[in-house]
Amino acid sequence: MISVASAKTDPDLDAVRDLVRAFVRWAMAEIAKDSNPAVFEGLERELASLPGRYGPPGGGIVLARLSGNPAGCVAFFDRGGGVMEIKRMFVTPEARGHGIGGQMLGKLLSEARAMGHRRGLLWTHKTMLAAQAIYRRAGFREVPLSDEFVGAAAGIDVCMEMDLQGETAA
Repeated sequence: MISVASAKTDPDLDAVRDLVRAFVRWAMAEIAKDSNPAVFEGLERELASLPGRYGPPGGGIVLARLSGNPAGCVAFFDRGGGVMEIKRMFVTPEARGHGIGGQMLGKLLSEARAMGHRRGLLWTHKTMLAAQAIYRRAGFREVPLSDEFVGAAAGIDVCMEMDLQGETAA
């Protein structure tokens, strides 16, 4: 059984911390192929302060569980001017293939719209094709790298945006 809900309690936030750390280990092994601490500089500070910028009134964290066990997370924060940015989307390797990423993203977009966000931004590594497909199905489209995508690297990352006031994907 899959459950997807806002992460608000201390145990939920601890599960998110563990998932984000698992994501970093996975990304360093599968994408970076080495340990490059600069890629996730400041991450432990961010995790210690959760919900931090991902908290209300302009942000949120979504946690998915599969059979009661933490299986994935995604968060967003307020960029100002009706714009939000998605960060930290991850589904554990053993939980993939259950539609968890799409369910989490749907919950996140619903929360972002309810908070009044009109536009969503994200960037992801060029090799993360499954994640890109989830984002496209939700209504995101690829856009050129610009100053809006702080930390994204040309030729390495795929930048995407979505009009949150347009029609929602089925």
